[in-house]
Amino acid sequence: MTPQASTTPTLVFYDGWCSMCIRSAKLFTKLDRNRGLVECIDLRGDDPRIKDSGADVQTLATSLHTQTPEGTLHAGPEAIRQAMKALGKGASVSWTRWFLLRPVVDFCYRIFARNRLRWFATHKCTDDTCTIK
Repeated sequence: MTPQASTTPTLVFYDGWCSMCIRSAKLFTKLDRNRGLVECIDLRGDDPRIKDSGADVQTLATSLHTQTPEGTLHAGPEAIRQAMKALGKGASVSWTRWFLLRPVVDFCYRIFARNRLRWFATHKCTDDTCTIK
């Protein structure tokens, strides 16, 4: 079943300083196929919806976040599940909710999120100054 486009897409807040995060946003955009089901927003930009999300940039920078059309903010693996659900691909990630696997998925995601800029940064930051690598 194909999801119906709502007037408000699910917003995906990703870290534009993380190459893996950028790839994830590109994947969501590709899966969307211009249907307007999701919209990816670089939290390092100045999009007013970042402030409208109800979370500050520091919070959004801790992991991938989605905001559903109803306004609910989700983080980490649940954010990925919500984005995929909005795209009509929720079944492809439903295994991440399984009783025995969910704690493992959540743990691995926390490790990734904590280290993503060390492993996949597109910027090098020192002394409050950042440059593109």
